[in-house]
Amino acid sequence: MTPTIVRARREDAFACAALRLQMDLEAGESNRSGFITEYADHWLAHYDDLPTWLASSADGTALGMVQTSLVHRPPALARPAQPSLNIAVVFVTPSARGQGLAERMLRIVDAWADAHDVARMMLNARPRARRLYERAGFGPPDERHMQRVAPFGLDARRDAERAS
Repeated sequence: MTPTIVRARREDAFACAALRLQMDLEAGESNRSGFITEYADHWLAHYDDLPTWLASSADGTALGMVQTSLVHRPPALARPAQPSLNIAVVFVTPSARGQGLAERMLRIVDAWADAHDVARMMLNARPRARRLYERAGFGPPDERHMQRVAPFGLDARRDAERAS
């Protein structure tokens, strides 16, 4: 049977947390006590700004999720005040991989973004997932985009270098 994909509701917080835990453990991260509750509490506190889609089997087993962050920027003369959507998580459980579920979830996110006047979607792609995102219409950003990683303060960076 085809999995159902729906926008996650507040009562899905622990299912989303369990999927995130599974994703992180699969990536080699170490588990920590209380993570499921910590994640669920944070997700619930920021529910409106973290649109999330959950894929489930007929028996209710969570099979995957796409989690995003909705970013609202004020208007500028060069652009309207349209939100952007950062795709933070695309995860499918090992038993459901290879069946097009991630692509289906991304198409549903596309429809939601169109309906909510989103101007742009962005994500950081791991090399093994690039083909999926390219099939879903993602491409490299323009040459203007850069990033910076914490610590942000120059004094903090200097202090960290001195300490090492």
